Amino acid sequence: MSRGFFASIARRPTATPALGLLALAILSAPARAQAPAAAKAPVSAFADTTKPVMFLKEIVTTGSRYPRAYFESPQALSFVTTKDLREQQPAVVGDLLSALPGVDNSKDSPWEQRPVLRGLGGQRVLVLMDGSPVNSARGNGPHPSLVEPEQIERVEVVRGPSSVAYGSDALGGAINIITRDPGSNADRFKGSALLGVSSADKQRNASVEIMPRIGKLSGFISGGARKAGDFEVPDGTKVPFSGFKDWNGLANLRYGLSEHMTLRGGYQMYRGTNIGLPGLTAQFLDPNTGEQLFYQDFGFPDYDRDAASLTLEHQYPDSWFARSHAKVYWQREHRNFYSHEEFSTALFPPGTPIPTGARTRITNQDRFFDLHTWGFQTQFTSRKTKRYMLSSGLDLAADHTEGDNVRHRYWIDAYGTAVPAPPDTVATVQNTTTASVPVGTFGNYAVFAQSEIYLAPQWTTSVGARYTYYRYRTEAGPQSPTNSFPAFKVDDSSISGSVGVVYAPIEDLHITANVANGYRQPNAQDLFFNGPASVGTVLGNPALTPEKSISYDAGVRWGPGELAVAANLFYSTYRDLIDAVNVTPPGNPPGAPQTFQYTNITSARIWGGELEGTLRFKRQWQARLSMAGAVGDITNADAIYKLYGVVQEQAPLPNVPPYKGVAALRWSELHGRVFVEPSMRWSWRMNRLPPPTPGLPSQFRKEWLVGDVLAGIRLPRGQRLGIGVRNIANRSYTLPLGSLPESGRSWTANLAADF
Repeated sequence: MSRGFFASIARRPTATPALGLLALAILSAPARAQAPAAAKAPVSAFADTTKPVMFLKEIVTTGSRYPRAYFESPQALSFVTTKDLREQQPAVVGDLLSALPGVDNSKDSPWEQRPVLRGLGGQRVLVLMDGSPVNSARGNGPHPSLVEPEQIERVEVVRGPSSVAYGSDALGGAINIITRDPGSNADRFKGSALLGVSSADKQRNASVEIMPRIGKLSGFISGGARKAGDFEVPDGTKVPFSGFKDWNGLANLRYGLSEHMTLRGGYQMYRGTNIGLPGLTAQFLDPNTGEQLFYQDFGFPDYDRDAASLTLEHQYPDSWFARSHAKVYWQREHRNFYSHEEFSTALFPPGTPIPTGARTRITNQDRFFDLHTWGFQTQFTSRKTKRYMLSSGLDLAADHTEGDNVRHRYWIDAYGTAVPAPPDTVATVQNTTTASVPVGTFGNYAVFAQSEIYLAPQWTTSVGARYTYYRYRTEAGPQSPTNSFPAFKVDDSSISGSVGVVYAPIEDLHITANVANGYRQPNAQDLFFNGPASVGTVLGNPALTPEKSISYDAGVRWGPGELAVAANLFYSTYRDLIDAVNVTPPGNPPGAPQTFQYTNITSARIWGGELEGTLRFKRQWQARLSMAGAVGDITNADAIYKLYGVVQEQAPLPNVPPYKGVAALRWSELHGRVFVEPSMRWSWRMNRLPPPTPGLPSQFRKEWLVGDVLAGIRLPRGQRLGIGVRNIANRSYTLPLGSLPESGRSWTANLAADF
């Protein structure tokens, strides 16, 4: 667990990237059948090298929650298509998200990748699966890795506050993971199978999917498994605790009740085991003797998720209402966040009782967490008239939390792992079981409305508002051997709004502007967490108040012929951001772990821009480019003093991603049987460094540029072979918000076959 918004001090490179290729955006496959009258049979599950639709022509639903063309949205959007997912075969979804402009990952392991949008991460980014929140009352941020890439049809990203459409946690934006849809395929039965490998982590993965149809019932059913070992960095050494194993399943069903009414059901499950978090490993050595004084590592021995939903969709061909849907959903998440700690007795304050002969205290903790969510969503959308279109709905959801913290403690006669001889156990402490989080229910109940107003043929205004009522209730219970959770109650509400404009002065040119506010209610992690983290001990705070933001966006979308370009500038301000402040008691021994507590202290601002584009030329060639950069400041002296112990009015805001980019040039054989795509990724000017945090080491990160190659071949009998190599030059580098180095050169291959 990281210690919050400013916990990890970003290492910031200063460099110059090589800008070589022309314009791009994201490779796009044909849009998912979102609009009712446009349903099509789903394409093959695997790599398709046919000519994609230009991304400006794509249909998107995230943000507005109803289908509209990409260029009609005043919000900043990006997406990952079926084509991207099947061709590149990422180990987890985060591997592809970081290629989008304005999207980064706070990465503590190949599996543990939490998305960061425009400098905001953790619970400030809302992750959805098929429009329903994946994260809410729990933990320290969403895990897109809980949904397997093979199950996904596309991913849509809204950069900037999306609280009108989705409520709390969308302060920085929303990521909607849209799973594979059964569609209305004409075939009675078809399917696909895939085998994949990669070299750096010795990964092996396999998946099978089938798409049956019986009368009016059609389905998409898939299952797969993956095993990844500890990956290797460029010098050939392995990163311990970086591997993981998982298996997954998805069943989406569609039944046509009538010509205008459809019933959909879905179930998704994920089972992960032995998930390591090497980026959170901490170690302190005695500067004089080199002996280990403190060591700590973390991992998820198991991480399980189940989700089920039932949706009724209705179209009204002869009514003012165009469509409606009602959805009930359920989610279950169970995880064990495990920590291993070795603490030298030399760091203990004088007078601490220590068993005779003990030199190190060993503490292992299993921190179990269970979350159950029940939710209901309904939305009504009017027909599009010459003057307006209206949409409104209800979002009702309640999270139930519980979990135990089981501590195993003993003392040994050696200084941790620094002594080569096997240590002897001096004393064993009886296991203690306390509450990981209080037993509680976190409910939020909202009504929202959105409209598009067509002022003139060239002008469209979008207006939206949302009211949310929060009802939190927790029970009193044991927090530690000497402490208890108090009974906790919150009754609060929040209002959010947005106004956007799209102006089309000429054909294929759209100029956009958008103003929106966002908010985030403190969650169970912020309110009640009390335990080990990567920086020491972190304490929750039941007195926290909501975080708030206002964001201003201006953009342009231009798509003449074979060129498509989208660019955005933004400026956002934030109040009452929650951060973990150092509250370590005076006299703590040098080198000992620190103690932090979540507090509302920070006022801040972030501004920057994003660019993406695609250019097709000479029939077989396509160039693409995406670039983004942001700068952030803490703007109140009180927060700067509490965080860094210095007196000044302004300081750089940590963990705001630096300037970065992705560029690629693709050649495709005329009939789409072969393609080759070399690309490069870079990051430079790794943002300004903030003052050092007391008790934590300052860090600096170098700029980098790496190259990749991807290729695909359609074999004579219909199979598809994908091959690639990442980090061709075997260069050492670390992602801007990553806590560990990236892997060295890695060869990848996958073989797919339809049946």
